[in-house]
Amino acid sequence: MGLAAVLATAAADLLPERMADVSRQVEEVRGRKFQRAVPASELEPEELKRILRAKISEGVPASPEDYMASLVALGLIDPAPNLLDRLVDFYSSQVIAFYDPQPRRFFVVKGAEGQTGGDEGLAKNLIFSHELMHALQDESIHLDARMKELKDDSDRGTALQCLLEGEATVVMVRVALKEMPGADDSIEDQLAPLLTAGSLERSGVPKDVPDYFVDQLFFPYVDGTEFVRTALKKGGWAEVDRLWRNPPLSTAEILHGTPYPPPATDVLPEDERRPPSGQRLSYVDTLGEWTLRFLLGRALPKEEAERAAEGWRGDRIAFFAGGRQTSYVWRIRFDGPSSAARFEAALRSARAKRPAPSAETIRRSASDVIVETAAGGSEAGKAGSARP
Repeated sequence: MGLAAVLATAAADLLPERMADVSRQVEEVRGRKFQRAVPASELEPEELKRILRAKISEGVPASPEDYMASLVALGLIDPAPNLLDRLVDFYSSQVIAFYDPQPRRFFVVKGAEGQTGGDEGLAKNLIFSHELMHALQDESIHLDARMKELKDDSDRGTALQCLLEGEATVVMVRVALKEMPGADDSIEDQLAPLLTAGSLERSGVPKDVPDYFVDQLFFPYVDGTEFVRTALKKGGWAEVDRLWRNPPLSTAEILHGTPYPPPATDVLPEDERRPPSGQRLSYVDTLGEWTLRFLLGRALPKEEAERAAEGWRGDRIAFFAGGRQTSYVWRIRFDGPSSAARFEAALRSARAKRPAPSAETIRRSASDVIVETAAGGSEAGKAGSARP
């Protein structure tokens, strides 16, 4: 069932008084007014799963089958059956209510209130204020269209997600602080990390969900919140408004702060994107420093992985698919030959401890590191059996 059908069968608008009350609190904290009220409807859990499945399929740069196979081929995840089903179950377990920019409506998942625990009124206010901040963001930047524009640059998309979730989390925290007489900045310093972690409880994550997807989900909330709070300390909401006029271009900017050099745009020449014989170009993407850290961190200590990924200045990877096989060519640019050499050594060390699924060559050319597989050498496509 499509989203239009959901709306056609949705219950009447829910909780108008609560929506209006929390909307006013969000406006007061953020200093910006809603152009119009945000409608709200109740959603059945199974309908939530259908929507999430469609969102995942629309949000990845290739078919879900090709996309999962490419992550396996690069070594970001291990092969696993029915992975899309697992992701839908995992994401749906995290959702109590959410704002959907298409069709601009707030949804409350039926029966999910029991997941909040503790003070249910406070928990609902936190969730409502966070998601209504997304609705306020949507009025300015049109979230659905903006994210679709970045399908071939997942690193930049993740950076934008950090700004989105960071701002919404800060607003959520400040709405909560309004209910605490005498709360000041020191209380926010204590409360922000707790609420960020509390909204995403890692101990409840199923063991069959790959760490890549879990860490990718947590990163915008944790690091994105710190990114926005740093901006607020620097110049208040005016500084956050400046960030929206010039959004972060990479996860490196989130990790290291602004200003940060913009990513190189000419990293992978067209002649390096030609598919090997018997294969087709699946998609081209930019993975970014966060992904470099994660990939190395699967085999190396955290500090070593972070140090090796520093100095990232851009990358492009082309994935090729044919039958049940996946291959790739990946060129990563660093701020100089020494940074490139450090990453090359770290990647070789990581691959020695945790080999890539297929034969892979790693070489360096000045400030670039080039990683590629033998054409058709990967059996990663077997993971693609996880079909919608």
